[in-house]
Amino acid sequence: MSVQKNVLFILSDEFRPECLFGPWAGLVKTPNLDALMREGVSFERCHCQASPCAPSRMSLYTGRYMCSTGVVDNMTPLAEAEDNLALWLRARGMDPCIAGYNDYAVDPGVLPEGHPHRAALCYDHYLPGFRVVLDHEHDSPEWFASLREKGYSADQCNRHGMRTTVVPEEGLNGHLPCHYPALYREEDSEANFLTGKAVDFIRENRGKGWVLNVNYVKPHPPYLTPAPYSSMYLPESVPEPVRDAREREEPHPYFARMRPDAAKRDFLDELIWREVRACYFGMVTEIDACIGRLMDAIKESGVWDNTLIVFGADHGTYLGDHYLSGKPHFYEQAMRVPLIVRDPRPEADGRRGSRCPDLVENVDIAPSICEFLGVPPLPRAQGNSLLPVLWGQEDARGKSAAFFEFYYYNLLAEPGGAKPEECRLWVRRGERYKYVIFGEKTLPPMLFDVQEDPGEFHNLAGRAEYGEVCRCAAEDLIRWRMRCEDLRMEDWARQYR
Repeated sequence: MSVQKNVLFILSDEFRPECLFGPWAGLVKTPNLDALMREGVSFERCHCQASPCAPSRMSLYTGRYMCSTGVVDNMTPLAEAEDNLALWLRARGMDPCIAGYNDYAVDPGVLPEGHPHRAALCYDHYLPGFRVVLDHEHDSPEWFASLREKGYSADQCNRHGMRTTVVPEEGLNGHLPCHYPALYREEDSEANFLTGKAVDFIRENRGKGWVLNVNYVKPHPPYLTPAPYSSMYLPESVPEPVRDAREREEPHPYFARMRPDAAKRDFLDELIWREVRACYFGMVTEIDACIGRLMDAIKESGVWDNTLIVFGADHGTYLGDHYLSGKPHFYEQAMRVPLIVRDPRPEADGRRGSRCPDLVENVDIAPSICEFLGVPPLPRAQGNSLLPVLWGQEDARGKSAAFFEFYYYNLLAEPGGAKPEECRLWVRRGERYKYVIFGEKTLPPMLFDVQEDPGEFHNLAGRAEYGEVCRCAAEDLIRWRMRCEDLRMEDWARQYR
């Protein structure tokens, strides 16, 4: 009798890979993810395909780039949503489940007359094919009900109340609210509640074979974490942001056009970036503890040896790097994400515990899950399975370049006169050079030597000696875009020609 295979796909929001393999790894406590890294392969240079959340996640679940999905911003509907990992697996007899959230906006054309989202924006839906174990982003009615049962007052059990920190009676004392612990106890946190529902699922489905996607909103804002995580990292001990004072006099016209909240004007005050970073690190350690509970449940259920575990993130965040917050634009802090893949089978033993320096992408995750489960890859997937890399197969390696897209029309300070379809940038991130090209011809391209200039401070695109590098990168971007074209009808017609 064949052994049932399981997949646990854990997705975190705004998780910086430096916490696991990079300059912060010695500071940020992640014992459970460290243990997972010893069991699998850590991809140190994985990149997401878009930002913010919805564009990145739709690329991830379809295995396609943003120019193919058409989801360019949060609450942009996904057309042809049936072409996604969950429905692909369900059509092959599986029951893919999801806990947390999905950030999927439904195509209004498929909604019935009178549905509120035919004329309003909302991305609080789930891709077709998923069975929802728990609908829970920052919170949920179920979580609030559990808090009331534990003695929290009714006026606390709502979104506003549970985003409150326990500030001393005398006031903030020169600190930010995030310096203080959340109102809820560690064991009662929204992340622990979500984890508990996932643990229940794992235990209840022992021996059945399952696919579960768990989505944690942390360490995404609001910056908030309970004790002991709230005081685990001292603000004076956090690393300084990666930035250069000359950036505030940015010569490139792109940043001059951004709204203040998307320009290089954030985290100027040292108190802000120190206390936000300290809280962020605490949130990371809190999520790590939740992941430990998930791994313990898998082991206790006796399915550790037949469960694929994938840990990743939709995108990064700046935390003051380049004087930025959030995850817009094109710097590595927004593009680079953690990726750990643990294949339980003997084929992966040779590389178990290793770190892969190859360039890989989030669009490679769906094809990897398909290959593990023994089903054909999504027909339109543009990523590649990473399992041959995990197995150390001869000639198996990552990519020569990773690709990223960003739609910035909704961030313009004065969008009047701008054409939305031109307000996009494409990034080719190669082994050495990162090339950025803009849809608006008034914006010159950018080129960074990420080996010599990892901070991406020096734009080389206007220098004659780098003209050939820019030309080759631009040509490769064009060829990549050609490969992303939808040729399904010709693929069908070819067999009859």
